[in-house]
Amino acid sequence: MPLTLISIALLALAFLAFNVVLCVRVGRMTELLRWRRALPSLLLCAALVASVGRAWGITAVAEAVAFPLNAAAALLGMYEMERQRRRRTSPGAAA
Repeated sequence: MPLTLISIALLALAFLAFNVVLCVRVGRMTELLRWRRALPSLLLCAALVASVGRAWGITAVAEAVAFPLNAAAALLGMYEMERQRRRRTSPGAAA
């Protein structure tokens, strides 16, 4: 296997691990509404199902949907983490 394919696979695996960690951390935020805690995980699960569709020969859906759902899950998770950080460090949060 060429080195390029190995590096792409490692990058994809690192992105998946990053995405899972974000989804777990957002899922543990008890101050969020339940649907907002679950949304990044649901997006990640939908992306994984679309990616698994490649094994069953449904490549069009995987090519069109999997990466945007992964990116949306990561962006939403980072948004919620940043929002929580801003809420904790705001001057009115201690009062």
